[in-house]
Amino acid sequence: MFDWKSFLESLEKKTLGIINITDDSFSGDGVLNSNQQLEKKFELAIENNVKLLDIGCMSSKPGYKILKRNEEINRLNYFLKNKSKQFYYSIDTFNPLVAKKALDSGFLIINDVSGFVDEKMIELASQTKCGIIVMHRNPKSTYLHEKMKYLNVLEEVNTHLIDQIEHLIKNGIEKKQIAIDPGLGFGKNIDDSIDLFLNLKNLINVYPLVVGYSKKKFIEQINMTESEMQKHCIDSGVALVRLHLDN
Repeated sequence: MFDWKSFLESLEKKTLGIINITDDSFSGDGVLNSNQQLEKKFELAIENNVKLLDIGCMSSKPGYKILKRNEEINRLNYFLKNKSKQFYYSIDTFNPLVAKKALDSGFLIINDVSGFVDEKMIELASQTKCGIIVMHRNPKSTYLHEKMKYLNVLEEVNTHLIDQIEHLIKNGIEKKQIAIDPGLGFGKNIDDSIDLFLNLKNLINVYPLVVGYSKKKFIEQINMTESEMQKHCIDSGVALVRLHLDN
């Protein structure tokens, strides 16, 4: 069984590196069918001592398009043929078939930005005992980027995450498998994302916290350098900072 605590202790650097196997990434860093660009990402990860890479084969940017049947699998297959054995991997997907293919191919973690609302995804995580990253999803939202209104975003995000985790545990997922993500920029306006980011230390601390702010609009309103934002995360108790691997 995957155990976040022991896994995190094995990592020297608290970074989850992003590799997008796409042609429509919002940050323009997709490496679909470009072995040279993919190899460059691996080199950057090695240079920055990043050992865990998050592989996404479908864009989840605002207005993203659902891929045609099997296309996400085809992109994953491309990555699998060219992946480096020097890293650990998580799969960024909300498609249980893609997640299963990744786990069967040696991936350790499912990073589900839809918040593990698919019962098939829950069943897969329960059966395989893999690591999971549960991103916050407002239970009243009807789609991933629907902007929701919050009276107290920190309190409500905590409540939603606790409720979802209770559901996952009731359905066979172990506590040691679980990490959480507050979902900065997903279904939240800029002020709410800023509020969450500045108050990371007040998010529930029972589970490892994964935070992804990289290249999101709200950081333009925060008076911090990149290194200051990373330090803020680590000082706030964040277990992994999810970052793009820039050239």
